[in-house]
Amino acid sequence: MIAAAPLFDRADAWPLLLALPVFAALVWWSAKLRRAALARFVDSLRQRALCPDSSRGLRRTRFVLLSAAFALSIVALLDPVYGDEIRLLEPPQGVDVMLCVDVSRSMLARDLPPNRLERAKREIVSLADRARGDRLGLVAFAGEARCLVPLTNDRDTFRGLVDPVDPLSVRLGGTHLGRALDTALKALESSAVVEGGESKLGRYEVIVLLTDGEDLEGQGLAVAERAAKLGVTIHCVGFGTTLGSKIASEERNGEAFQRDSSGQEIVTRMDAESLRKIASATGGEFLRADAMPLPLLELYEKRIVPQAKKSYEGLARTQKAHRFQWPLFAAVPLWLASLALTDRRRSRLR
Repeated sequence: MIAAAPLFDRADAWPLLLALPVFAALVWWSAKLRRAALARFVDSLRQRALCPDSSRGLRRTRFVLLSAAFALSIVALLDPVYGDEIRLLEPPQGVDVMLCVDVSRSMLARDLPPNRLERAKREIVSLADRARGDRLGLVAFAGEARCLVPLTNDRDTFRGLVDPVDPLSVRLGGTHLGRALDTALKALESSAVVEGGESKLGRYEVIVLLTDGEDLEGQGLAVAERAAKLGVTIHCVGFGTTLGSKIASEERNGEAFQRDSSGQEIVTRMDAESLRKIASATGGEFLRADAMPLPLLELYEKRIVPQAKKSYEGLARTQKAHRFQWPLFAAVPLWLASLALTDRRRSRLR
């Protein structure tokens, strides 16, 4: 069974109609008091001579005009709707950006001074200083992922929680890009616009991976394809160089380099190809941190913000047309007509 379309957009304001009989009673009572006051000074025979337009028919006409004008004004407040109209969607006021920073041991490599992780954290803080009106969130990941900061507009708190991020922020080592992306998607869903009782993604949500790209579990691309179906774009910023670097660590006897199980020093290289595939799967972009001074800001200003606005260009929706102007335009001449019908004397006495 198809439900009938509503006649009023503010149908819940129907109690305003109860004011109509109250208003009519006040108008009638006011007219009665005026007649009683006039009768104390002038008898009924002379009233017609002094006030030729104070006849009973005139009073009734004015009463009807005032009541009708008041009723139409209430109808206008209820906001009647009739027919359809097409409206262009307004661009979003802000972008939701989930930042996934890699805190695995490989991010301690120093091919990007002072090391990859510190460079990524500086990028994030620079973005927080620039991104006004947008919500930022932070996920730290290695072999597991943790949402350290849900989406927020609180820049000071966000910056304060970025500074202590290190490899101890998560318990499990390694690099699991799939878990990082999955955690970011869940954070976006929990803060998404709710329509029809469920969260709606794919409006202006973005995930940015800041990592050296060594996806040891190989699940990043699969989660990226799922994000693409939800309409979420993933951008990647790669930290490190293709030549790679050893991973330094502090020990009692000074600084040493990490070694694998066979005793060989570990050399970690940025895996640009895997990051490029993840970004491409969602229509995102891959940037190298060693190729420009501030890649995250470059990505934000030249891709994320313009793309969020562009996604709304030309989009429209059909909605019921508001017709409150009709009863309002009808009420105004009725108010004016009632004011023109005065019971005061129009001509001078002879």
